Amino acid sequence: MAGVWSGFEEVCNSRNYAAANISQATQESKGEARMSTARILVKQGTETYRFLRVETSTDGSLVLFLDREPRPLEHGMTLDSGTWKNGLALEGARPYVRFTLHTSGVIHRYEGGQRRQAIYIEPLHALTRLHQIGFISIPRPSRLDQPDRDKDGHDVAGTLELPEDVSTRITFVIEIGPNPQAPQTFGLALNYELYSIVVRIIPTPVALPPEQADHFLSGMPASGAFDKPQTDKARAELAFYQAVHGNAPPILREDSGAYVALAAVPMREAPKLKIGFDRADLCVEQIPFDYATQPTHKDRFWICDKGGRNKNDDLRDHITSVELDARL
Repeated sequence: MAGVWSGFEEVCNSRNYAAANISQATQESKGEARMSTARILVKQGTETYRFLRVETSTDGSLVLFLDREPRPLEHGMTLDSGTWKNGLALEGARPYVRFTLHTSGVIHRYEGGQRRQAIYIEPLHALTRLHQIGFISIPRPSRLDQPDRDKDGHDVAGTLELPEDVSTRITFVIEIGPNPQAPQTFGLALNYELYSIVVRIIPTPVALPPEQADHFLSGMPASGAFDKPQTDKARAELAFYQAVHGNAPPILREDSGAYVALAAVPMREAPKLKIGFDRADLCVEQIPFDYATQPTHKDRFWICDKGGRNKNDDLRDHITSVELDARL
């Protein structure tokens, strides 16, 4: 074991790393509002395993999942405020840990489908330094699930190649900072247009009792850079789009064929939308958002022609004017 660990320490301390460059255009290709999926894989010898799945939202937010199939949650432990605690015991298949990173800088950790902790960092469109999100510790690579080509699709993937003789626990810290980033220890960076997600290996932060040797562990810092959010969701979403597209309020097209028009600033009430076209047969049908309170910074709509809602063609080139009318 000592020899294996010695070699593994060399891996931990190595600054060699892989980088997967994911332009924000993957997420906002030609103004299309869609989610993108990246995967971080672990390769050991001839075997490849899924480790982390990273999904982007249309407002720039991120969700990071330990990429395992749900299982019953038993005898788990989590690290909260620097102390190991017994985790939840829940029957039935339960998802593993996930971290949600909202564009506003609010980060949550979920375990077994339940929210466990929150911290606050800089808004994701205005990051100035690296922030630690949390860590995931796996008992050994072979405990991870292997990819299924028929169902495990993604837009891009990065692979961490580990020595074949490493069979001990491995702990990964997850960080986010302004693009681009290079991991400070052996790891991988997912470089998006505005920010980078860094996943790198660190020594396991605390000794574990023997009964926990075969368990997956997760944790996050006791506190973030701030004690409260630095902006609200609406302003964060608009600032993200302005950072990507400039100050012109964009009109985004969703996978469904519907459109979203963004205001320059949040209004006092939900804005009323007026759009002019260069074709007499085109008109707008507004779509309510699936929120209890309608947002005050954007409108969702269909563009209709003589056949009704046109879900197949991108008709934005026919727009001549856009007005979002509401009180500031």
